Amino acid sequence: MASLPTRDEIDTKSILSMQELDPSPVAETFPDIEPGDYQQKLQPKPESPPNSWGERFAAVKLGLRGQNWDSWLSALQRYSTYPPSLFVALHFANTSLIPLATRSVPESETYLLLTRPIYQSPSLEHAILTLPILVHIASGICLRNIRSSRRARLYGAETRTQRSALTFWPRMSLQARLGYVFTPLLGTHVLVNRVAPLMVDGGSSGIGLGYVAHGIARSPVFWNIYYLVFVTVGVWHVVGGLASWMGWRVTTAQKTRGSKKGSLEGYLGYGESDQHIKRRRRMWWTVNGIAALGASLWLAGALGVVGRAGLGSGWEATNWNNIYSQVPAIGSWL
Repeated sequence: MASLPTRDEIDTKSILSMQELDPSPVAETFPDIEPGDYQQKLQPKPESPPNSWGERFAAVKLGLRGQNWDSWLSALQRYSTYPPSLFVALHFANTSLIPLATRSVPESETYLLLTRPIYQSPSLEHAILTLPILVHIASGICLRNIRSSRRARLYGAETRTQRSALTFWPRMSLQARLGYVFTPLLGTHVLVNRVAPLMVDGGSSGIGLGYVAHGIARSPVFWNIYYLVFVTVGVWHVVGGLASWMGWRVTTAQKTRGSKKGSLEGYLGYGESDQHIKRRRRMWWTVNGIAALGASLWLAGALGVVGRAGLGSGWEATNWNNIYSQVPAIGSWL
């Protein structure tokens, strides 16, 4: 009859049977409910590397955090701003820096003609300006609607009455407000400088700085106020957007001072340090200073030089008068 193992033998076997496990990292951040990270699930590792080209393409995430609508729309909203940013830099040079350097509209027109094939070509202009701007606006609206619907489901609001009784749309930041204000201003600019010339002349080949100067001389009050608001809002939106892509969230929504509602900082007793406050203030002054400088330079060239060139002459002025008078909706004001 075999003897039973003693207690010391059992302890020795238990210790030998234990496996040494590698330490696993602990997540230091919590998933954010707003962008939908709480819906993401861990994907199992593939047993073998993908062989086909389609499988390899599906495995690539292109730098996105996840394969949800938030990630795709956020990427579209971000990368759609790059082509228009190049156009804005080129337009800034043609309508502000060059007129400031030459102090003459006719001399500045020659430089504008050199770059006209780049950003007034029908196919190229739509590719680098029209389509990206439409994608940027549409993706931003879709993101806000998706997040508002998610908040409504999270709090149990199912009917339209329940949703209207509570505020489920994400708090609109200064950056978003500037974008929504800038949209109709940009539409007016396109209407006057692209749509109306296309209706009258069949194209915008005769539209330049002289056309803008002629319009300002015809209706100085309207156009001076319009360009002041248009340039200021546009520059602040572009500069603030580029800063937010770099991590300097100056024009985006932030917590109010002293408010810790809905944040783990309020429960853990953690507050923003003085170093972070100084850094945030320095970023605020830097971004707003760049925006103010850019808007001032643009207005100095557009209104200070081009806006004072006066009316055109000859058949060109007659044609411009015809175009301004036939601008849809606002032609009677111009």
